[in-house]
Amino acid sequence: MLLVILVVALGLRLNGINWDQGYAFHPDERDIYMRAGCMYDLLTDAPNAQDCGYLRGEPDAQPGLPGIGTLLDADRSPLNPHWFPLGSILIYVMVFFRSIAELFTDLNSLDMRYFGRPLSALADVGTVAMVFVLGRKLYGNGVGLLAAGFTALSVFNIQNSHFYRPETFSVLFIMASFWAMWRMVERKQLRDSAILGLILGLALAPKVSILPILAPMFLVYWYRVLDEVDGEWSQITPELVQRIFSHAALAGAVAAGVFFISAPYALLDVGAFVGDLAAQTRMARNAGLWPFTIQYIDTPAFIYQIQQSSVWGLGIPLGVVAWVSIPFTAVVAAVSKGTRRADLFLLAWVVPGFIFLESFEVHFLRYVFPLMPVMIIMGSRMLLWMVSAYRPPPVHLVWREAGPARFLPGIAIAVVVLVVAATGFYALAFQRVYEEDHPAVTASEWINANVPQGTAIVSDNHWDEFVPNLYSYNVWQFPVYDPDTLEKMNTLAGKLASSEYVVFYSSRPYASVARAPDRFPFSNRYYQSLFDGSLGYRLERSFTNYPKLFGVSFRDDAIGRAGLEQPEPLNPEESSAITLNLGYADDNVVGYDHPRVLLFKNSAHLSEAVIRVQLKIIPQAADDRPVGGLMLSADDLISQQEGGTFSDIVDRDSWTNKLPVLAWLLVVEIIYLAALPLTMFIFRPLPDRGIILARIFGLLAVSYVAWISVSLGWMEFSRTAVYLGLAVVAGLSLAALALKWEEITGFLKEHWRLLLFGEALFLAAFLAFVLLRHANPDLWHPFRGGEKPMELAYLTAVVRSTTLPPYDPWFAGGYLNYYYWGYFVVSSIIRVTSILPTTAFNLAVPLFFALTVTGAYTLVYNLT
Repeated sequence: MLLVILVVALGLRLNGINWDQGYAFHPDERDIYMRAGCMYDLLTDAPNAQDCGYLRGEPDAQPGLPGIGTLLDADRSPLNPHWFPLGSILIYVMVFFRSIAELFTDLNSLDMRYFGRPLSALADVGTVAMVFVLGRKLYGNGVGLLAAGFTALSVFNIQNSHFYRPETFSVLFIMASFWAMWRMVERKQLRDSAILGLILGLALAPKVSILPILAPMFLVYWYRVLDEVDGEWSQITPELVQRIFSHAALAGAVAAGVFFISAPYALLDVGAFVGDLAAQTRMARNAGLWPFTIQYIDTPAFIYQIQQSSVWGLGIPLGVVAWVSIPFTAVVAAVSKGTRRADLFLLAWVVPGFIFLESFEVHFLRYVFPLMPVMIIMGSRMLLWMVSAYRPPPVHLVWREAGPARFLPGIAIAVVVLVVAATGFYALAFQRVYEEDHPAVTASEWINANVPQGTAIVSDNHWDEFVPNLYSYNVWQFPVYDPDTLEKMNTLAGKLASSEYVVFYSSRPYASVARAPDRFPFSNRYYQSLFDGSLGYRLERSFTNYPKLFGVSFRDDAIGRAGLEQPEPLNPEESSAITLNLGYADDNVVGYDHPRVLLFKNSAHLSEAVIRVQLKIIPQAADDRPVGGLMLSADDLISQQEGGTFSDIVDRDSWTNKLPVLAWLLVVEIIYLAALPLTMFIFRPLPDRGIILARIFGLLAVSYVAWISVSLGWMEFSRTAVYLGLAVVAGLSLAALALKWEEITGFLKEHWRLLLFGEALFLAAFLAFVLLRHANPDLWHPFRGGEKPMELAYLTAVVRSTTLPPYDPWFAGGYLNYYYWGYFVVSSIIRVTSILPTTAFNLAVPLFFALTVTGAYTLVYNLT
């Protein structure tokens, strides 16, 4: 059965290996081939080898086979790629294969796809085999076979196998690393750690960003420690830990050695290596830093990757199973000891790895690819557990025959069959992407056959791939990612007026610019006007190659996500009996092998002046201008202005301003009492049950409810918002009392002295600091000044604000671009008491001092 799975996997991955007809539409893959070509030319001392574009910044590189001295000189060595984002080993492998192939035929750099892509496919078939091995070792033969079958049919894997990038190779060795880790736990030999190090080094060679693998690695060595003492923690000795640590150190040393052998210039040219890694990290952590990452601005952490991998990566049934398997495995690990070690082992990779990846703002779908095989194993285990859990017993029971439960075994089996069938259907439908011409090639052929040579065309493919073979046309590229200036848009208006067509290679320009309307206000207006026809252009043709099988096609929709009007093509697109519009697909899914190429035709031939009016790049009235950054919207500005005067909010003649210390303490104590039962319920594992912590928790909880209610626009910031927060906390406390009445009241009766001591400590600290403030209320340093005037201005602004973020007291019409949570907590008390902000400022300082003292006390109390 495994052999059949592997053969199917290989066939799905090798089908359509020349999917781009040699145009190299994947930029990273193209980079690897071109750099390998430059290195090959340099090593063979080919004519003009040093003129290669990738070597122009390295004038000292010496052509020919290097001697030892040259080899060790990073500046002169022809084997130094001077480029480390994707792993030097991938370049060296292509140079090796080209050296052999050139003995029989002449090749150019892009011809290396006939070697690179089959290698990627073979690596992924190896992953299928390792999924089987690991699944069988951890959960049994059935899980291994089912997981291998799912991996063989996974579109995520099939698509990545058609690119010569690091992912397939890294994932193969990651899975092999898991096998080596489990082997090391079972055999407990020093050589097993060496084997683990060898495989781990190979996993690092194509891509070093797999560091979360340290979590399962740490776990298996901890298993080794526990096995040595039969689970008796008290028997663990420093000598034992030192011995196991030496095994782990051996694995780490071997891994480092293998890595530096495969990428020697990561060490010899360490400055460039670290620089490239730092650049990649900055790119991943800052959406919008590079144009191709603008599409990820404001994409929700966790949710985006879960949705994209479930819908487009694995397919909806298998994707749902894979993600649901994470909490399922966690629950099983918590309640059952039988497979707990295996469960925790897999979770140690998936959970920290996913959290680590979601610390990035950029969410390329390929980032979660290394997690998928392990999740597929867990999902397969979950499905087979469901089947076995509902398997009918040998003796038929009456309740099974009479009740609905008799259908459960059949339902469980049907679910497994449905997931397998749907995954296989999606995999076969995706083969169409590789069996037909690339959409950009089809578009190029149509343009060359139907558009006269010399025709002016606007190509909207800035920082994107290209529609090939348009050399006989007057093509101008719209630099959409350049800053939105009047000059840029005036040039665009002129080109639109004089051109006959606008062509898009993919959805990247309009889909990404829509994520940054403040950054590209004019360009956003251009796309809106183009797609709704206001510029006189109509969609002539749409060239697509959607996954399709038996009349069912899987369609993505980037136009809807961009908020643009769907244009109707003058010539109908291909039709399907059933079209499943699955929404926006990540650029990694559609951008390389099956983008939607759009060709707009100038049907109205509007003048440049009319186009400029449509684009609104003529002088505008003030009300029509886009709201600038950090400026309040018109509605928020009116709300802030109508939210009440300072005198409406703060009553100088109230009793609270005559007895401010008493009023302040009264509100703080009411919040404390309201939060006490809830705090004791939440922190019941602590020795003091959180009774001293309740004051801090109460202030934060009440303020948070008020803050979130105002921030979400449910209500304005006022006394009512604070009362709502108090009511919510008090309501939850009443619920806690109802659930744990005897436990809470019993603890208070038994530890009433602790409660009184905490209260006395708080009051003593608070009043002591109040006296200190009374003696010297001036917080301004006589020589060095300070920030207190700024802080008082911010506090007053938060108190007076009606909406959030608060208005900026130093910038008329703007909102506060500064952290203000602490001011909001204090403002909540001010809103209730109507105490003057200047007085409240001098009460807030003692309050924070007293909270710090009591917080320190409860921390020490609970630790000792």
